[in-house]
Amino acid sequence: MSVCRVRLILWLLLTATTVIAGLLTDSLLHTRSFPIWLRLAGLGGMLIAHFPLKRTGRLLSLKGKPEVWGCTTRLITDDLYQCVRHPHHFFIGIFMISLGLALGHMGSFLFITVPQWFWILGFLVLVEEKELAEKFGSEYETYRRSVPMLIGHPGCLFKVLATPLEGT
Repeated sequence: MSVCRVRLILWLLLTATTVIAGLLTDSLLHTRSFPIWLRLAGLGGMLIAHFPLKRTGRLLSLKGKPEVWGCTTRLITDDLYQCVRHPHHFFIGIFMISLGLALGHMGSFLFITVPQWFWILGFLVLVEEKELAEKFGSEYETYRRSVPMLIGHPGCLFKVLATPLEGT
């Protein structure tokens, strides 16, 4: 099994564990629900995050020449990757915040969002950044110096997302 597939399985296990822990906490502590507008905002955020997540998957498939699922042989620096180095991770984080809001209780929100962001930041800093630097060398170092890791300029993201993906 590929390293990328193992990472996906670990992330899915983390997600399931945090959602279950949050729901159990809310059930046991009888926490108050968030207002309906906040829960609806969470549903909207999940929907909005879905599209860039889907787009990054298509980009890797179209331009990255995947060796195996999730792994790439080319450094992609255009489209969403011109705005932020790790757009997929960023939008997974947004999706998980939105999921926590949609579930609508403080325990669920905290148990889902805090571990997810620790996982995302830890994985990027301790694993992914180093692997990309080893795999793509000076090309990645140049890219790393010019594009932020997670928080890109919103104008850049909106501009890219408003344009159809080439090759689809």
